[in-house]
Amino acid sequence: MEQQNDLIVALATPDAVSAIAVVRLSGKGASAVVETLMKLSPGRLTGKKRAVGDLAGIDHLVAISWPTGKSYTGEEMVDLMCHGSPGTAGRIVQKIIERGARQALPGEFTRRAWINGRITEMDVLALSLKFSRGSRPGNDAALSSELQELTSEIEGFIEFSEDHEISEEQKISDLLKRILKRTSDLAEKVKRAEILPRVFIMGPVNAGKSTMFNRLYGRETVVVSSTPGTTRDGATRILNVHGRRVEITDSAGYGGQNLDGKALRISENSMGHGDRIVWMDPLCKDLADRIKDGHEVLRVCSMCDTGYALEKTGWLSVSSVTGQGLHQVAEFISATEKEGSSWRLERMVDLIKKAIEAAESDVALAAEIVSEVLREAEEPVKNADAVERALERFCVGK
Repeated sequence: MEQQNDLIVALATPDAVSAIAVVRLSGKGASAVVETLMKLSPGRLTGKKRAVGDLAGIDHLVAISWPTGKSYTGEEMVDLMCHGSPGTAGRIVQKIIERGARQALPGEFTRRAWINGRITEMDVLALSLKFSRGSRPGNDAALSSELQELTSEIEGFIEFSEDHEISEEQKISDLLKRILKRTSDLAEKVKRAEILPRVFIMGPVNAGKSTMFNRLYGRETVVVSSTPGTTRDGATRILNVHGRRVEITDSAGYGGQNLDGKALRISENSMGHGDRIVWMDPLCKDLADRIKDGHEVLRVCSMCDTGYALEKTGWLSVSSVTGQGLHQVAEFISATEKEGSSWRLERMVDLIKKAIEAAESDVALAAEIVSEVLREAEEPVKNADAVERALERFCVGK
């Protein structure tokens, strides 16, 4: 998680006609840039301040500033509230870019808030769930707040169990069961909030990618043909592989012409943080660095049943016809992103179940296990892939 503090700017409200629009700046020098453009005295916007005036002759607006550590992003930040007439906010953004800022990327303000500790990974996932298509905003409480409440309840159990009577063991067991239900519910909520991990089946034309895709899916869903370029639209399905839901894409083959190449570029451009690649080639030729950089890759010597395929160290021999190697492919596809949010909550659920079993005969041991649950709950996120996938779905200005 690389921390950045360069100056970014974006329209933080919808790009449409409205009474008021908001332009947001975040990063070192945000206040100074606005002071210059509004012809304010140096330091006028230092700290938590407000100023009213003209900005570069474009509009009469209100500027509100926040100091480092107090803003949404945790950085020096300024919001400019201008009229929402066509082009006004865009001209302001352009003036700020001319002063050395850059256009913010989708979700970059929220990403900085997360990196700077202003929000947790749970908050990012909750925002993703709240604003994703088809969800109903306001139905879900902040996931981090639920986790904090859960943590308080666990701490109360530990304190409560230090001095107990045998007759209280049932009360402790009941409390743990209530904590288990809350943790299980929270884990399900996080799973819904997390953007599904994605796996791309890639390789040269006629490497057996579509046959593999159909075998994993359990029935024919893409056309299989010996004619190069048959797969063009990058068929995508959500599969349940070893108990885990994964989004799998059957990509067009490398070496194709015209539409094949265009379809392939679309697949490449859609790849994001944490996406994995199953690279299939019966000749065991490795994929280009530009493709594999930043992605975990399983190298597959495909069509091993034909006698045409090679064998190579570091490559898995696979046949979609006989089933050889398919189990290992499925394991790679369904591998858990360890130490991510849902992984941590699932681990907490398992530990609480053990604590419930221990509470029947040894409350002290149960408290010790629950202490481990508490440490897990308070552990900072170590795997950012799920959060980064969620941030990629945010719009510019969020």
